Amino acid sequence: MPIRQAAPCLRCCAIIEPSQIAFVADIRLRAVGMEDAPRSPQASVSICVTCSEMMAKGDEPPENKRPLDHIVYELLRDMIANDFTFSLHSWIAMRKEQGLPVPVLVDPKVIKAWKEFQRTLALPAIQTIDSPDGGEGKLMRVG
Repeated sequence: MPIRQAAPCLRCCAIIEPSQIAFVADIRLRAVGMEDAPRSPQASVSICVTCSEMMAKGDEPPENKRPLDHIVYELLRDMIANDFTFSLHSWIAMRKEQGLPVPVLVDPKVIKAWKEFQRTLALPAIQTIDSPDGGEGKLMRVG
């Protein structure tokens, strides 16, 4: 059974198949200020990677007039800014739409190098401080 069902993209309305990479915004309502506050069932909205990248790089929706759009915008922008793979998948989707050859990124060496690169980016920033006596420098954590 697929993790999700085929659904239209929030922005372009193209059908996103379960095998395709996409973002899903889960929405649930709950009443507040009451004892035994009721909750709604969860609903989901899908956004294809191409539209998500355009949304994240586009104009920021006004928070006071379109608060739900603003929340989605902020979450997409943060996710896309923190992981290059979303832009890569958007680029691959665009090449498919244009009928251009799509690079195959399944070479185990490429995958291993990519994971190592992602791990390196996740490490805390460090700085080498030279010793005043001409000895070996020390690594200092920055921030």
